[in-house]
Amino acid sequence: MIQLIVSDMDGTLLNDSMEISSENIAAIKKVQAAGLEFVVATGRSIEEAQPILQAAGIKCRYITSNGAQIFDENGQNIFTVGIEKKKLALTMSILRHHQIYFELFTDHGGYTENIDDRIASVAHWLKSTSPNLSEAEAIEIAESHMTTLPINFVADFKEVLENPEVTVLKIFAMGQIDDPALLLAKEELSQITNLSVTSSGANNIEVNHESAQKGRSLQKVTELLNLPLSNVAALGDNFNDMSMIEAAGVGIAMANAEAEVKTIAKYETVTNIDNGVAYAIDRILAEEWQ
Repeated sequence: MIQLIVSDMDGTLLNDSMEISSENIAAIKKVQAAGLEFVVATGRSIEEAQPILQAAGIKCRYITSNGAQIFDENGQNIFTVGIEKKKLALTMSILRHHQIYFELFTDHGGYTENIDDRIASVAHWLKSTSPNLSEAEAIEIAESHMTTLPINFVADFKEVLENPEVTVLKIFAMGQIDDPALLLAKEELSQITNLSVTSSGANNIEVNHESAQKGRSLQKVTELLNLPLSNVAALGDNFNDMSMIEAAGVGIAMANAEAEVKTIAKYETVTNIDNGVAYAIDRILAEEWQ
């Protein structure tokens, strides 16, 4: 019997406008009214994720930054794992060598060295998660959602790295879709020990500590709640979702998911723009998907 449903955000819970549809909101509230747990597991930081759920009137637990942090339903941090300083320096060196734009996500928010590059890169990222968007639509959404994708500007990342009170949770790199430089950089980064290197879209690379994986943090959440992983349903669409889809008793891939994600999932729901989370929840509550 499913007791907990965990969902990715981008390409899964969110539609092309980076919003939770009324259908998905209603379905999540049905889950919680039925006494089941609902958890968000995202590559986003808590600052990026929580306002969207709060605006929808949803209170839940969060796994953020690909598993680098866990927050309870009151927004209190209960787990954090950051990237070691030497690994940070090496990762940044590789990305700079390949001239790839990247951001630092920390326990004190996200940081960029160039706001304009940030908007352009977010637009490309949106297109990778929602291919039906035009370039102009993606840029418009990226500009209008700067408040829900908050970022801090620094002239040099040294300001962040040299602050002893800040822990870097994730490096998020973005480029053009199918850019050969991204593939080369990802291959080089994958050779670094103690790092988890994955992607949440065709134009990005996400680098975390090896212990920062959605599947590992999902297991921590189930242990806290004293629930077996076999009673968990996990929904996702991209490579950074694979660890939790594999860990859950019921793995569900979006129709818009990467082919490799679909191969490990037990079920496939409809796309994120067709309210795929709501569709899956209806199957789960009807005990059709177990």
